Amino acid sequence: MHHLGEVVIRRQKEKLIEIVRKFVSRGQPYVLINFPSNKDPGHHASWLGLSMVLREVTGRLPVLTSNAAQSIDEIKTTPGDAPIFICGWTDFGDAQTGRDDVRYRLMWRYPDRTIIQMPQTIHFANESLKEYAKRTIGRHRNFFCMTRDGQSFELAKANFDCDVEAGPDTAFGMGPLKPFEADPLRVLYVMQPLGEGEVDIAKARAIVDGPLTNWINGPNSLSRMRKSSVVKSALRHGFSRTAMIAQHRQDVAARYVDYGVKILSGAQRIITNHLHGHILCLLLNKPHIAVARDGSNLHDVIGSQTGDSPLVEKATNASELLAAMSRLPYEMGGTWYKSSKPMNPSPAIPAPDLMPQPSIV
Repeated sequence: MHHLGEVVIRRQKEKLIEIVRKFVSRGQPYVLINFPSNKDPGHHASWLGLSMVLREVTGRLPVLTSNAAQSIDEIKTTPGDAPIFICGWTDFGDAQTGRDDVRYRLMWRYPDRTIIQMPQTIHFANESLKEYAKRTIGRHRNFFCMTRDGQSFELAKANFDCDVEAGPDTAFGMGPLKPFEADPLRVLYVMQPLGEGEVDIAKARAIVDGPLTNWINGPNSLSRMRKSSVVKSALRHGFSRTAMIAQHRQDVAARYVDYGVKILSGAQRIITNHLHGHILCLLLNKPHIAVARDGSNLHDVIGSQTGDSPLVEKATNASELLAAMSRLPYEMGGTWYKSSKPMNPSPAIPAPDLMPQPSIV
């Protein structure tokens, strides 16, 4: 079956490779920081995609990996030409971490190292946090900031004295994904808890019912060190502690991504307000609706990066959601249809009209 997100995915992955190649080449050592501290499959998708791109470009594992809570002192034992890549699964400016944010700690501790913040959202809870970020970045002079939405790009451009570039979420580094075998499900809601100003879809669920999951709490067992990771690392890299930990973290990220993919696999259509819900739906070739308020970062990303795929429609309320549902493509017998007509991957070949087919909804 034709993948309706293929063009978008290829474009985003090529952009990630282009970004990474500005800082590392074949065989060059590098450090990878900010392993997800939670069990959200979307956040682990960002780590896994970045790991895969870095490995593709350099042909090697990182010389050191770390999560935000670990000591960063070990970085001083790595080669001085090893740039530090920060995975962007969290928001830069998060009020919960404040001045203890791993980015600031890295900039203060390693003023001569190249530090690359990979694409992420930037949002400051107050002006003092923003001013602190401005001062710290300005002092470092070798910090590179990548953003994944237009609002974050404008904020960084206006306030940070460093190179700022827009780029896709690193989850796209995984490339297209294959769904697991699963019982068919007409509609699935993948929604995070409502925040202030977010969209309440209770009315839509009353009309188009379906199970709801927040999907962010995978099993703890997925995080455990397994013999397979040790063996894989030993066969490829010997009994190096850093290589073993890097391989373990990549395998853990892959398990949490698989956990998320299993949740999505059976659904014919998905409704989500997660950015990574949207991204994984694209990677899985799943028609879906991105529900968010006007001016949201989610809709910003779709409008500027991924909206040319027919797999996604946007909605800001229950009424728009139901209308968007009717515009989504649907698959029958290995062929994609939209508005009861077959979708033609090659616009140069005319597609014949068919008898109307019922939509899933």
